[in-house]
Amino acid sequence: MVYYVNNSHDPFYNQAFEEYLFRNAPEEDVLLLWRSRPAVVCGSYQNLFAEAHLPTARAKGVSIVRRETGGGAVYHDLGNVNYTRICRCEDGHADYGRFILPVVDALRRMGVNARMNRTCDIAIGDEKISGSAQKIAGARVLHHGTLLYDTDLTALRSLANGARSHYSTKGIASVPQPVTNISAHWNAGLPVEAFEQMLLRELTGEHAQRAELPAGALDEIARLAREKYASWQWTYGKTPAFTFENKAVFAGSPVTVRYEAKHGVILQIACEGAPPALKELEGKLTGCPLDPDVLAPLCRAAGDEGFWKLLF
Repeated sequence: MVYYVNNSHDPFYNQAFEEYLFRNAPEEDVLLLWRSRPAVVCGSYQNLFAEAHLPTARAKGVSIVRRETGGGAVYHDLGNVNYTRICRCEDGHADYGRFILPVVDALRRMGVNARMNRTCDIAIGDEKISGSAQKIAGARVLHHGTLLYDTDLTALRSLANGARSHYSTKGIASVPQPVTNISAHWNAGLPVEAFEQMLLRELTGEHAQRAELPAGALDEIARLAREKYASWQWTYGKTPAFTFENKAVFAGSPVTVRYEAKHGVILQIACEGAPPALKELEGKLTGCPLDPDVLAPLCRAAGDEGFWKLLF
């Protein structure tokens, strides 16, 4: 096993770093530990609008990210340590235990009473501390997972889209579960950076080798982060078609908003009960991306900037 070091906390760059290693790392067994600033990271086949409440995320400065692997949405912040393993996979079969059990064993050697839970989770007791996902391409598999060490669980819960019932979509839905932090059950009292280094030693052993990226790799990773992972087309444009309905009181009157969307763009919309100025927005909103930076100015020009929040 070799390990790579990625000190970036940019969630888009970190996805690109993983992809670069998966496509280009020559070694047959690769480990990467990394952390990101606050972000909701959704699976490749999910409806991001239904998973994360976009107005709350924007207000809190939390990034919305789509990853290459499937599965459900997870929350990242600097209190969460992510691990990535890249190995050969001759039979093309997704084997979660192959990657999760070594992490569980490492945590237990560190004194954390962890256990594998369900197919792709790690738990302490009945509370989840890790979720994971995989991607297989050719004869290689990428497996990555979270480890909630000292994550802001209040932020995690606040960003989950409690209005998910407003969406009718074929996108894969996350399954909420009780979660906890490792630090709440482990009396070592270490900062997350020390926990990460301990975990690295346990996973790699005494003779681990640090691998270095070739010349030009960092530029390629930065380009991939910018052109793919931070783009509208990848993040929101991959969202499957869905319908949305929201009934709320706006400006003292009951309002019902219904629309159809595909690839993150409104195809048709009806705003019943809206004031006349906002009712006229129907034509302007048709064909608009579900992007607050686009929607807010349109609503502001029609008399109330806050109306866009009813669309999520």
